[in-house]
Amino acid sequence: LTGTIDVFRYRDGKLTFVQTTSHLSDFTGRSDAADIHVSPDGKFLYASYRGDLNEIVAYRIDQKSGKLTFAGKQSSLGLGPRNFVIDPTGKYVLVANQKSDSVVLFYRDTETGLLTPSDKKIDVGSPVCLVFAAAPKQQ
Repeated sequence: LTGTIDVFRYRDGKLTFVQTTSHLSDFTGRSDAADIHVSPDGKFLYASYRGDLNEIVAYRIDQKSGKLTFAGKQSSLGLGPRNFVIDPTGKYVLVANQKSDSVVLFYRDTETGLLTPSDKKIDVGSPVCLVFAAAPKQQ
């Protein structure tokens, strides 16, 4: 909940500390970190921040060291982005804004990792968890 991200390397059943990072060095409000995901291509890590921020932050993952580098941030276009999900193609991110009762769709640039708002928003009461599931087979 502090807004820091700790990076570890997992090899041969052992965790080795790599890095602690945060983009909040000058921030004095509540960050209330909530959710964290790695893109399907393994090149970017995303984290959601609630509290006074209400944004999704992107970090580039160094493919050799595993270290994170701040890539950018995007307003969640709502309040309390508790959960978000990256679609299986890696082209879209859906953000569940719990306190403003909405799910917002963003386009994801697979090269830069940055998110761009779409004009798509679903009004739904207090969304807290988004999951992609396979559609049932037609019989």
